Amino acid sequence: MSSEDQVRPFHAKEGSSGQETADAVAAVLKHAAERDAAAHERKRQKNQPKWMLPLGINLAVFAIYLLIAPPAWVTIHPIEGPPPAEQELSLRTAMFLQAQRIEAYRLRHGSLPDSLADAGSPMPGVTYDRIGLDSYQLFGTNGSATLEYDSSQSLAAFVGTAADRLAGG
Repeated sequence: MSSEDQVRPFHAKEGSSGQETADAVAAVLKHAAERDAAAHERKRQKNQPKWMLPLGINLAVFAIYLLIAPPAWVTIHPIEGPPPAEQELSLRTAMFLQAQRIEAYRLRHGSLPDSLADAGSPMPGVTYDRIGLDSYQLFGTNGSATLEYDSSQSLAAFVGTAADRLAGG
């Protein structure tokens, strides 16, 4: 094989002096140098607007004032719960309604429910305890009021003035 038959790259010229390669390397190095210079060049920081300092000082003074001497419109007063007599009346009403649901379940199915959920949606604060086959107890808590109802006692006597409230009187 002669030297003329040797395989050369397609873009190579017969009498290439290497100038094209040197130009390409020089262009790449120049681009890299420009990128480095741009990366190291610091951007000038914008000045804050003139109104920011007075506004910040006024807001800080106002916040300190609210912490030291809060005015009446800032003070939060907690809402008091109902008085104990109303809590007891409300609890008696809830236990009366729950007892009515239990009695309705007993009439429909011929036996007491196993849980309050069987007799309908249970009232909050009222728990149920089945005693034997024919009696039950309800326990209720509402705030400071705590009551107990036994099915052996009269429901009307247990409810008392709550019955008037249920009747709309």
